[in-house]
Amino acid sequence: QTDNNFEDLHYRLVDTSHTDSALEVLVGRSLSRLLSSEGKGKSSPSSGTRDEYHLLIKIHHTHLGYERTMLSIQNSLSDILPGFSSNSGTSSSSSTIDLRVHAVIQYPRCYDSFFMSETYKKSPNFPVNHSSCREEEDALDAATKSVGPSPLIDTENAWRRSWRALEELYHHGTLESIGVSNFGPFDMKSLYEISTEGPHIYQGSLRTLLMEEVMIEELIRHGVHYQCTDAASAVLEGKDSEAYATLERMGAKHGSVDEGDSSDAYGYSAVQVVLGWLVQRGVGVFPGTTSTAHLAENSPMTLASMPKFSPRESLDIETALLTIVKGEGTGSKEIGGITRTEKEDVTPENVELTPNGSQLDGGIVATFFNTLQRNIRIFQVHPETGRQIQLSRSIPPGRSGRLIVEPTDVLIAYDGHGVAVKKFLVEEDTYGRVDFTCE
Repeated sequence: QTDNNFEDLHYRLVDTSHTDSALEVLVGRSLSRLLSSEGKGKSSPSSGTRDEYHLLIKIHHTHLGYERTMLSIQNSLSDILPGFSSNSGTSSSSSTIDLRVHAVIQYPRCYDSFFMSETYKKSPNFPVNHSSCREEEDALDAATKSVGPSPLIDTENAWRRSWRALEELYHHGTLESIGVSNFGPFDMKSLYEISTEGPHIYQGSLRTLLMEEVMIEELIRHGVHYQCTDAASAVLEGKDSEAYATLERMGAKHGSVDEGDSSDAYGYSAVQVVLGWLVQRGVGVFPGTTSTAHLAENSPMTLASMPKFSPRESLDIETALLTIVKGEGTGSKEIGGITRTEKEDVTPENVELTPNGSQLDGGIVATFFNTLQRNIRIFQVHPETGRQIQLSRSIPPGRSGRLIVEPTDVLIAYDGHGVAVKKFLVEEDTYGRVDFTCE
């Protein structure tokens, strides 16, 4: 199912890393199945052109240094592409597709603090946890230790030797592009000075993108493509903030029926709003999910179909994100056992309206989960006339739609045949959001 989603939803890049887990082997199996389907003519274009796919691999800090970096890339490609030859730079089984490999140095050096982070402790990519750089180095296999010196011997120059290896592989044609991840301003300055090629890619956090203005300006000046690795998780960390509610309302605004809008949008989540905004700014994003539903919801096909945000909307999104990454706007009080943020006063002249006239900064974000095997549409029952007014476009099976509604609204879900599926009442004490399931 995941393989089909990858292809059908226009995913064309897989980000992976060489660790003690079987991650790269699993990626290789998925690519093999994809290649097999291509070979059977599942999606072979009549024009004879080949589909283009991209694979991004990482050099872990244990493999910094020229020799170890070469070994890391060889191992990664051998795991992912059985039959890979370091002399050819391609897989013998990739004749039906155009597979391009990219590589980044994941960290400039090992930090003992890395092993204390929740990211490391909870990551499935590290089945065996270590407590320090030295302990991790001592636990490496003999083959890795023998091929090159430990990067702990010369922590300031090991990554520089790795970069030389990447440049060679780039000029050889093995790698399509090269880059770095988690490098600070000082190391980036050094990289610009020694580099004869690239970097082409920089992988970093949402916080870095929004707050490291000088470094971002340098990346732009050097033509480096920024890939945000944690946009979804960073946004979800602020789920209880008013800034997150602002993003939700902005996404729900696009789910309302507007006679002047012919798009198929049926509302977007806060995460989709942020991912779409980043893509519109030329930033690469990774959904970073194990859920096939989220894989579809945040797919390239979905993000590409999102309407372009207005300058006002873009400013509001950036302001909300800055609040979230700074950890602000979460001064909260507990109401009925549920912690919610105090809402700031909004002056009428600064309130944006949705297409149906309700305030963007007011109302309730209603999410409708369609678990049926057919499309549904949401209608509102007028409180005085009883007339039913269509609020949403069709919400496909297995997807969710979002709308801005008001307390005490009566809503009805209809399927494509005009059959009423379910009736909903919006309660007053919903604290800004409510979820409904159509089943």
